[in-house]
Amino acid sequence: MALVRILAALSLAATVPGLAPAEALAQQAPASAPGFDLVANGAAPTIFISAGDAPVVEIAARAFAGDVEKVSGVKPQVSQEAPRGKLAILAGTIGGSPLIDKLIADKRIAVDKVAGQSEAYTIAMVENPAPGVARALVIAGADRRGTAYGIFHLSEQIGVSPWVWWANVAPTKRDRLSLAGSAFVQGSPSVRYRGLFINDEDWSIRPWATQIDPTGDMGPTTYAHVFELLLRLRANFLWPAMHKVSSAFNQVPGNAEMADRYAIVMGASHAEPMLRDNVAEWNFEQRGEFNYAKNGKNILEYWRDRVKANHQYENVYTVGMRGIHDSPAEMNKGFDGVRLLERVVSDQRGLFSEVRMDPTKVPQIFVPYKEVLDIYRKGMKVPEDVTLAWVDDNYGYIRQLSTKAEQQRPGGGGVYYHISYWGVPNDYLWLDTTPPALIGEEMGKAYATNSRRLWVVNVGDIKPGEKGLNYFFDLAYDYDGTAKLGQQGWLKHWAAENFGAEQADAIAALLGDYYRLNYARKPEHMGWNDAETAPRPTEFSPVAYGDEAGKRTAEFRDLDKRAEAIAAALPAEKRDGFYHLVLYPVRGSAMMNIKMLSADRSFLYAHQGRASANLQADAAIDAFKRTKQATEAYNAVGGGQWTHFMSDEPRMQSVFNMPPLTRVTPSATPGLGVAVEGSIDAWAERPAEAADAADTHLRVQRWRNPGASNDRLPRFERATDARHFIDAFNTGTGSLDIAATGSAPWIKIEREAQPGGDQRLWVSIDWRKLRAGETATGTLTVSAAGASRSIAIEARNVAAPRGMLVEDNGVIAFSAQRYAKLQPVGGLGWQAMPGLGRSGQALQSSVELPSAAEPAKAPYAEYRFRVSTAGAAKLRTTLMPSFALNAENKLRYAVSIDGGPLQIVDAEAKRDWDDGVQRNAITSVTDWPALTAGEHRLRVYALDPGVVLDSLVFDLGGLATAYLAPPETIAK
Repeated sequence: MALVRILAALSLAATVPGLAPAEALAQQAPASAPGFDLVANGAAPTIFISAGDAPVVEIAARAFAGDVEKVSGVKPQVSQEAPRGKLAILAGTIGGSPLIDKLIADKRIAVDKVAGQSEAYTIAMVENPAPGVARALVIAGADRRGTAYGIFHLSEQIGVSPWVWWANVAPTKRDRLSLAGSAFVQGSPSVRYRGLFINDEDWSIRPWATQIDPTGDMGPTTYAHVFELLLRLRANFLWPAMHKVSSAFNQVPGNAEMADRYAIVMGASHAEPMLRDNVAEWNFEQRGEFNYAKNGKNILEYWRDRVKANHQYENVYTVGMRGIHDSPAEMNKGFDGVRLLERVVSDQRGLFSEVRMDPTKVPQIFVPYKEVLDIYRKGMKVPEDVTLAWVDDNYGYIRQLSTKAEQQRPGGGGVYYHISYWGVPNDYLWLDTTPPALIGEEMGKAYATNSRRLWVVNVGDIKPGEKGLNYFFDLAYDYDGTAKLGQQGWLKHWAAENFGAEQADAIAALLGDYYRLNYARKPEHMGWNDAETAPRPTEFSPVAYGDEAGKRTAEFRDLDKRAEAIAAALPAEKRDGFYHLVLYPVRGSAMMNIKMLSADRSFLYAHQGRASANLQADAAIDAFKRTKQATEAYNAVGGGQWTHFMSDEPRMQSVFNMPPLTRVTPSATPGLGVAVEGSIDAWAERPAEAADAADTHLRVQRWRNPGASNDRLPRFERATDARHFIDAFNTGTGSLDIAATGSAPWIKIEREAQPGGDQRLWVSIDWRKLRAGETATGTLTVSAAGASRSIAIEARNVAAPRGMLVEDNGVIAFSAQRYAKLQPVGGLGWQAMPGLGRSGQALQSSVELPSAAEPAKAPYAEYRFRVSTAGAAKLRTTLMPSFALNAENKLRYAVSIDGGPLQIVDAEAKRDWDDGVQRNAITSVTDWPALTAGEHRLRVYALDPGVVLDSLVFDLGGLATAYLAPPETIAK
């Protein structure tokens, strides 16, 4: 089992409250050894290292000394002399440090549990380790990175976040630091190579680097900060920046050497074979076409030069070929793409022999990205020792993983994954909104199918992708322990690590809501447009289901307020880090949604004749301005440390500009208007005049519900006890005194103030005043300014057992986790995935589940529901837009009602990928021509592994136009 296992634990933070290691990273045992004073009485022991050890050991030691100073104000010395002093810290690499090797030879420390492993280390307390030294804290690494990880482990234990520099996360100050415990052993990580890809760097890290790097480029100073972050996050691998705005990594003097000093393994992106950066380094005039069929000799020489120059460093070479700058290769244009690409790989591997390296021992990956996957699927043979680095679809859904046969390959599998992307159908380069739950689900499939050799994540500019990057690396380092925490458990641990335990629950809850809301629609996708067009009205309905758009706006406003409140409750020194890591992404996504949804509402209100349409236009403008202000504050953190780093309009896409909005000319005197839930049309005696009535009329049609009326509310059902709204609004200037009365005592009214003096009247039913089984009718009359309008009300007092799925206004809606029963087969079947999906309550079919040969014998989830009105129904099943696990599987499920025939659905057939990745959902429909009134049993069968079921909706003729599934119709 490749999982990192803690063989014995050292509770180094035992005397530092709130700094206990996460369950994912350590299992604690009671400390039995005496404590070790790291800082006491204004002094700290010296850190001793060996002169001949790897440079990264000294780098990590000096960084740790700086961390101790940040916490305590006392900075330990770092020395290569013989150990001295009553207390000492000894750090070194087995076989590379005479200091450590002598302790091993003298049997003062045991390293049998880590020796020979990759990146493992042990920490132990040793009495009298050297003449004149009474006690020492010893960190012994199995290799150079193991030693560095061990040293940075101590930094974490004294409360120094990996984001101490990159996000200005200040540690809590303490005058005294005491480490305590017995031997600690950390084995090899779960995934061999764990790295990030700096990409699409044009608007953030590249402009920033030109200001802080002496080279005026992304040079050694910039990359040293990147490399230290990798070590602090227990990563080891980098694909460097490669856009046209950046020089090639290996063209900048000192970059490759700096990577080696920090013990970072270098590669180059999926489109950059053999450590080359084609955009910066391929000269068409000198070298000719970048086409291997026509110009293979020159291309091979180009690759040969880089292998000769860099083979002495630790590298993972990308083999294969794509076109210049991440474009399709010429492989299928008049040539046999399979055979040609096989020849490319063979020739590339021959270059290793030229520098006396065994091609079967040199780490290599083949990345089947986009059209390269199509070539691979045609039967291309990749050498068995080469890692197959599978790729997601750029939006977080892995296109294919290893089959059982591919899982046995010596080269194993890996994954190239995105949490940032530039491209069609739409970018997401601004904010980090990929939920840890989705990363965990997708990388969990990779881990289960033995894709454990290399994980690399495209994180764009690093900031503001910190949380996703951190979670990705935690999974890669200790998969089982991290996965066990789940999204909310990990967020709580992360929040405590960075901001302290007191606000950890509140921060985790805030971020859980942040990810849920943004998973429904990323902020960069709120324009419903492409790169060439202006934003269009969103599909979030401002009239259906209790004002779907208004609920979203309110939730985002609440997120922003909660983030502000948490910031105010944090110690002052924690607020800069909180702003970068939490408040700015929360505020940015909130303001984007408020901007777009308020602009939408300005058109709806203008169409309805509301004077408050102008206030909605103002709200959109205000949200736009607040985004700009938030970005200025972001770049000013740390005394301007991040100047030029954050851009709130990457690629200058139109979604980041002010969207279209409209205004009205109110009537000269107050006037009454009335609108009801479900209808875009309103009644108004003297409506305000829209600036462009024709355009306004066209824009609001997106939210029209055929059959909806502006003189009646949706029916009230006792079973769900849902409430519905009526808006009473002013069409003119001046104040409006609004009266509202029900025609019967069972009609209840609650008032909610709206901008401009308008009122939302929430109507509900006092069911105690109706007879059981009765269907009652009545009216609610709204009056003001000498006018009145009556709205019809119907209420059906039919109860249902609590928790039953029931019909409400022609719809039965529920999330996947509302099952009555889960029926596994052989211990496998549907399993709950907290936090996953747009509902946050998804089910996934077990990754180990074999594809069903007999669908009726497959595992299933059973749901009990009640139909009020007999007739035809459509079952709309929403899935996460993932892909079949591998080439041996499909993405199928089956449904049956009341034990009847199964309807089998292949979710990949006829899917609209563009639409699916922007919605983070795909929906398939099955028809049920004759559902009788009464109770029924629905079964959803899992026919393939890795299917993620999100929500289900029975449309019995009442489904309204909206973006999300209707609110769940569950009996109360």
